[in-house]
Amino acid sequence: MEEIPGLRSKPYTIWIHILVWVAFLLVPLLFIESSTGRERFMIMGWFLQVLMACYFYYNYLWLIPRFLLRKRIFEYFLMLVFGLMVISGLNVIFIISTSELVEHHHPFSFWHTALFPVYPAIMAFALSSTLRITMAWFNNERQKKEMEAEKLSSELAFLKSQVNPHFLFNILNNICSLARKKSDETENAIIKLSQIMRYMLQDSKDEKVSLGKEVEYLQSYIELQRLRLPDQVKIGFAIDGPAELLSIEPLLLIPFVENAFKHGVSYQGPSEISIHLDATDKRILFTVRNNIAKHMDSAAEQGSGIGLKNVMRRLELLYPGKHQLTVSDDGVIYVAELLINF
Repeated sequence: MEEIPGLRSKPYTIWIHILVWVAFLLVPLLFIESSTGRERFMIMGWFLQVLMACYFYYNYLWLIPRFLLRKRIFEYFLMLVFGLMVISGLNVIFIISTSELVEHHHPFSFWHTALFPVYPAIMAFALSSTLRITMAWFNNERQKKEMEAEKLSSELAFLKSQVNPHFLFNILNNICSLARKKSDETENAIIKLSQIMRYMLQDSKDEKVSLGKEVEYLQSYIELQRLRLPDQVKIGFAIDGPAELLSIEPLLLIPFVENAFKHGVSYQGPSEISIHLDATDKRILFTVRNNIAKHMDSAAEQGSGIGLKNVMRRLELLYPGKHQLTVSDDGVIYVAELLINF
């Protein structure tokens, strides 16, 4: 059964409808001075108002949802006319049956009596149509926003889930490399990986985390990368500003750092990776600069853009019109600069 917005979904609205109709029935009595006039109004006026209330809800609760909103226009207006004929007929019957109780100022006229409720009925039709269509529009807009929010949440969760395995795959390769060398740093690397996994499995579930936590995560990742890199690779990570006071979506910055290590490390000559985070209370500027090293592994090159594509999509969803991503590549130096305004 179709839910009637404003009545079934919000019970207090029923009381608003009741109070409005009670006021509609009682307020006119305050402006009628004679007792005869009050008696006449309580018999004839109240009956007409009850007819208008019935026509109001006939259109509001039944005709509009069943016909108008389903684009059955001809049937809708046909049923409107039918309801108007029923009201006119009931008014004629009522006037005839109360002729002995109420003194009428004018002689009985069938057409005058039958057409008398038409104007009030048109007012009831206009009011009920405006109210019902407006409520249907607001209800549709609310449902549309809920669907968009649900779609956004699902898409963000999917993109975030793609980040985690991608990152884990790289780190496990690093630890595997240390294990092959029988390095004493293998145990330390596993400990750091467990700390990183704790962040990924717990804090990354939140919509936002402290920028300070995200920075600690990046630092752990960088330290883990240092374990496998030669001394000729220089890595710098500088932070300016109160990072602890800001919040950011988790795992948003790591793809830029991953990309720098993937493409900026050379084992044939010196290479440098520079990471800088400048934070204020209104924005953050995250810059990653690295040399472009030539890799022999074409498969790695082909899959290198997965993380960056995901983070670009996340930025479009999370900060529409509030972020700017600038990438420059001159063949020697690659620079990614991300600006987010809060």
